Amino acid sequence: MDYDTILSDYLGEYGRYQKLTIFCLAALAMPVGMQTMAMAFLGAVPEHHCRVPGVSDSAAPHLTPPGDLSPTWLDYMHTLNDSIPLELDANGEWTHSKCERYNDNVTAGGWDSLEARNRSKLQCTDGWVYDKRLYSSSVVTEFDLVCDRAWLRELAQAIYMLGVSFGAIVSGALSDRFGRRPTLFGCLVLLLIAGVSTAFASHYVIFVVLRFFIGAFGVGLYYVTFVLGMEGIGQSKRTMFGMVGTLFLVAGYIMQGVIAYLTRDWMKLQLAISVPVTVFLTYYWIAFESPRWLLANGRTEEAREVIDRAAKINGVEIPEKVYELMNENVHSNEDVGSNEKTQRVYTVLDLVRTPNMRKNTFIVAFSWFVCTAAYYGLSLGSAELPGDPYLNYILSSCAEIVAILVAWATMDRWGRKPPVIASLILAGLSCGATAGVPKDLWMVSTGLAMVGRFGVSIAFDILPLYSAEIFPTVVRNMGIGTVSMLARAGGILAPFVGLMGKSWAPLPLVIFGIMCFLDGVAILAVPETLGVPLPDTLEEAENLGSTLVQTDEKVVTVPTVEKTEVLDIVTSV
Repeated sequence: MDYDTILSDYLGEYGRYQKLTIFCLAALAMPVGMQTMAMAFLGAVPEHHCRVPGVSDSAAPHLTPPGDLSPTWLDYMHTLNDSIPLELDANGEWTHSKCERYNDNVTAGGWDSLEARNRSKLQCTDGWVYDKRLYSSSVVTEFDLVCDRAWLRELAQAIYMLGVSFGAIVSGALSDRFGRRPTLFGCLVLLLIAGVSTAFASHYVIFVVLRFFIGAFGVGLYYVTFVLGMEGIGQSKRTMFGMVGTLFLVAGYIMQGVIAYLTRDWMKLQLAISVPVTVFLTYYWIAFESPRWLLANGRTEEAREVIDRAAKINGVEIPEKVYELMNENVHSNEDVGSNEKTQRVYTVLDLVRTPNMRKNTFIVAFSWFVCTAAYYGLSLGSAELPGDPYLNYILSSCAEIVAILVAWATMDRWGRKPPVIASLILAGLSCGATAGVPKDLWMVSTGLAMVGRFGVSIAFDILPLYSAEIFPTVVRNMGIGTVSMLARAGGILAPFVGLMGKSWAPLPLVIFGIMCFLDGVAILAVPETLGVPLPDTLEEAENLGSTLVQTDEKVVTVPTVEKTEVLDIVTSV
């Protein structure tokens, strides 16, 4: 007897135990979300200019014009005009240089005289003065990551993404080998230690190394939590868990923006988003190991203990006959050669060992790569919104909730496959269409780019759940970790694609559009998983998508999606 049958016939697919599981595990996404988006404010770049010898920094309340144009600010600006040269910025406006100052004091001719304009210049040898109106401090101001050191800020983010890639594959392998629960608590404790330590980083290298580990432990926590939740609930509630988890992730984004607004200091912000992780250590008494993983690895006695505890919470009794059938099922699998579940050590090669698994793995990995590259590329390539950066960030994060709700509304109605295809094709066509928009219609181009980002967000919200239903239990966490690692490569690539816009402005959007369109077509070859029991073994995953799949007790008809259904969905969008 498999775990799906125990859930549906005896334990219950949505009892008190499942509700507790959905809420508690999904809530773990909040600290991960806060750490993921932290560099938006940890690495904020305020207005700045060279420090002028002999001029006190306190003479400048802020570098941008205040509402009342106070005498103090006017005097300081006069000093800047005498000491800092003007230059054209990217918007074609004259501003004070951020990286140069005059080598000597201006004479009686005044700062706008020919003598002043011909004065020699030098780099900021005495440091910088930073505008503290919006950010009292950031990593940029702490370590002077501006001018010829500005690339170090981008390097910090790239190393964080490398940490995410490393953590995704390692945590997946550890989870499939040693269990979901020990891996979850290991990542939780290490994330807490790395997060708090980062707030006290006294050197740039220390900060970057700790951010690497935050990325590794954070993504490990997120995906182990996701897989543990997916394996503990009935198939009818998988969509709910996936979407609730994503909502908590976005809630972490929003909470991080609110905390950043209240603190305005990078060290306080880092502490504020790290210390609350201690609350989740109480999960030691309520988070159980995955019964599905225990059964897949032949640990029936431990699985029985977890099922008994879940039954007690749900207020039901599991007949002894169920456990006898469960044990017989494990022994029968050993007799027919399936004892690899209890004896084999699975590796990444098992994801590509057989034809259908290989095809599904490659397409899912490509989808994660494309969605991540396009999402970050569209975000980084869009023009900076005017107004308060904290408000803009929070409102932008709130917009992600709309994409989640759209994904949620379509997944159980049309399946996983059609919404992913429709959203990717929508994103591809929207981004590609920007190439034909005249420059003077920039609002149209911006609107098309936003539609593209919205489409990619929908696909990215569905992909984790879709992927978890494609990979079998014995390598599920490993599969999610592998494709997540490739997704981070897309995040690292995105800024470099954006640089191509210097030769032709629409080129990055066209590239992302082509990638999304091709991905939408590729998904046609992946089987639908709505209403299909989670595959436990490599054999079941290999047969996924067949018209009939033979299970231990019955023949299950696997739903398929006709091409006409996909075209209808695309047309409706």
